[in-house]
Amino acid sequence: MTSIPQRQPPGRRRHDRCGDAGNAVVETAILAPLFILFLAALLTAMRIQHGSAVVSQAAADAARHASIARTATQAQTDATTSAMTTLRDKGLHCHPHVRLALSGFHDPAGESGTVTAQVTCVIQLSAVALPGMPGHRTVTKSHRSNIDPYRGR
Repeated sequence: MTSIPQRQPPGRRRHDRCGDAGNAVVETAILAPLFILFLAALLTAMRIQHGSAVVSQAAADAARHASIARTATQAQTDATTSAMTTLRDKGLHCHPHVRLALSGFHDPAGESGTVTAQVTCVIQLSAVALPGMPGHRTVTKSHRSNIDPYRGR
């Protein structure tokens, strides 16, 4: 008696185990470096975004502290101290450069003026960046605050 081969239903193919062997290894070898590159780019973008937000907050704090100082000299000292404290407290390790526009301090008491604080910080990216990616990013933010018109001198 001869056996009649069974026919496969249409649209269904017979799976051959030998044809698919090793595909997962090849796919992993191709996709793993791309995934690592994606993660490094994501971490770099997150560090830049966080650093930018912290520098912006430091500029706002520096402007506010400068605006309530009694003299231009005290404003410079208070603004720099405030910016450095904010950066340290928020976990951003950099050496900031704080520049103030103190023209409002020359106005007589009782008149409103403004002070502008500009904070520049170099954010280190070398801990998360891959070779070929930038090792640092310079972020500059500024903020303006009204000088207290009733400050004593």
